[in-house]
Amino acid sequence: AAARSRATCLQQATFAYDGMAKLGEGDQRWIVKEREDGRNCNNWHWTSKDVSKNTKEELIRCLEACTFEPPIALARVKSAEVTGEASINNRKGKIFLIYDLEVKLKWEASDGEGGEACKGSMKLPDVSATMLDDLDCEFTCKSSGGVATAMRKQGVAAVRRCIEEAMLRMQEEVRAEKARPEAEAVAETCRPNATPAVAVPLPKPIAVSTVPAKQPPPQPKPAEPAAGSDSGEEEEGEDKLPPALEAALRGLRQEPEAQREVCLANCSLRDSHLEPLIQALHHSRCAVETLDLAFNRLSDAGVHVLCRAVASGCAMELSSLRLGGNKLSPAGLALGQSLKQSRPDLLVDLKPQLKDARSMCTVGNVYPGSPAATAGLRTGDSIIAFGPLLHAGFRGVSESIVPAVKASVGRPIDVVVVRMGEGAQVQQLALTLTPQTWSGGGLLGCILK
Repeated sequence: AAARSRATCLQQATFAYDGMAKLGEGDQRWIVKEREDGRNCNNWHWTSKDVSKNTKEELIRCLEACTFEPPIALARVKSAEVTGEASINNRKGKIFLIYDLEVKLKWEASDGEGGEACKGSMKLPDVSATMLDDLDCEFTCKSSGGVATAMRKQGVAAVRRCIEEAMLRMQEEVRAEKARPEAEAVAETCRPNATPAVAVPLPKPIAVSTVPAKQPPPQPKPAEPAAGSDSGEEEEGEDKLPPALEAALRGLRQEPEAQREVCLANCSLRDSHLEPLIQALHHSRCAVETLDLAFNRLSDAGVHVLCRAVASGCAMELSSLRLGGNKLSPAGLALGQSLKQSRPDLLVDLKPQLKDARSMCTVGNVYPGSPAATAGLRTGDSIIAFGPLLHAGFRGVSESIVPAVKASVGRPIDVVVVRMGEGAQVQQLALTLTPQTWSGGGLLGCILK
């Protein structure tokens, strides 16, 4: 009987195998093809359309028509220049305008009485949806006096207000354009003997990586590593929670009402580390108002999971979410900005900049071929984050950085530095430094002072 049962199972398995597609032979049942009409059914996929030219032209037109109130009523914008990118993105029927622009303009003003007259310029380096309500402005004027002072205060405020109103108006126009075809389609279907509308191909979808499956539990190590070997630590480093995250989770679980700010910037967080954090933020007594996840190793998939949790009611007291400095594509940035539709009170900061960062030490000589040179460190760089270590916990190079380096031999450390870029622009850069022995002295091959 057992033999007959095994024979029956083998026959069924053989039959099932014969019905499947064989290796190297395409089976039309399993091949996913693009629709011939180019439709993106139900707007399921990310779609993107470049509108940079129209957006910049409209913003320049609004700036050149900007008006000012007394005592600078005679001031005007002589010329305006807008650079950057703008696109319309659509996902599951939700449409929004994404833009990252830089505005430069020249102005002139006078008091209208034949007296004082002056001119100058303004530069707004980061015009984006996340910074729209608090735009940075670099004001330049060689003159001094009442008109110049008024332009510095009232004039800058008027330009900021003009840009904000223009971008919000364009955002509403984009949404109105989307709603109009839908209304026309409903009216068309209600009319007798209506002719079916022809589907218009939408922009090509942006490829977005899928949400990663839950990581399986780490397998036990087959053998103890040899003395002095770091292989065991490297193997478990991928699945082990970073110490800073473990400490934050303990606080969220033990005293959820007391945790108002959770700072996990530059802590080497990966997508797989977000699940326990999201679970802790779902606590009914969670009172977190600020969540800083800047300069980690999160991808589009991880941000998608986080944004979906926040949009569905996770961390209801949250008012500020920082995600800048992660390796996100335009689709990932759109995910963060789309949170404003479900959580309008939530500020999502995608600017690659550590909040309230201060220099801990400066990089001196960097020796060729050293780990520091391989990581991209340069003489003159100012270190503002060394792993999870920030200025608040810094006690000196010998007391804070040297022990961290010795404890991380052969393992990467995420470092954030401030560097003077082209055009005298200050920028924050994320580097990966791996302490290790090399042909020279020390584990880094550079001088920190």
